[in-house]
Amino acid sequence: MPATSTCERELIRATLNDLSGTVTLRSYTSDVDSTYSRAERALLEAIAAASPKISLEILADRWNGARERDVGIARTPAIVLLGDRDYGLRYYGLPDGYELPAFLGTIRAVAERRSGLSSASVERLRTLTVPCHLEVFASPT
Repeated sequence: MPATSTCERELIRATLNDLSGTVTLRSYTSDVDSTYSRAERALLEAIAAASPKISLEILADRWNGARERDVGIARTPAIVLLGDRDYGLRYYGLPDGYELPAFLGTIRAVAERRSGLSSASVERLRTLTVPCHLEVFASPT
């Protein structure tokens, strides 16, 4: 059985085949091989193969608190999405199933250098005077 289904591969291809900018997916994962880590790697490889504008870096190492703190990740597995700069986007877990379309949309937004926020939201965010940490949790249930 393929690591990604035909339906997933078609969704990936259709969403990412005409990106306007480059994106780097940097995966921080454990150095311990597992079914989960193999599935994550296969999915990320399928995503990277969908466009010459996507590059994939896999960092399968032991946890290094100083390094992880420097790149802004709190746990692994983590995927850092980078465009022309680091926008602070971190994805924890496997972006599979119901989460795949949203993850692909985020890649597309990074490639297009757009947030998807309304101009009113952007203006309101500009009024923030202190750093803020935002986490979004998704569950298929």
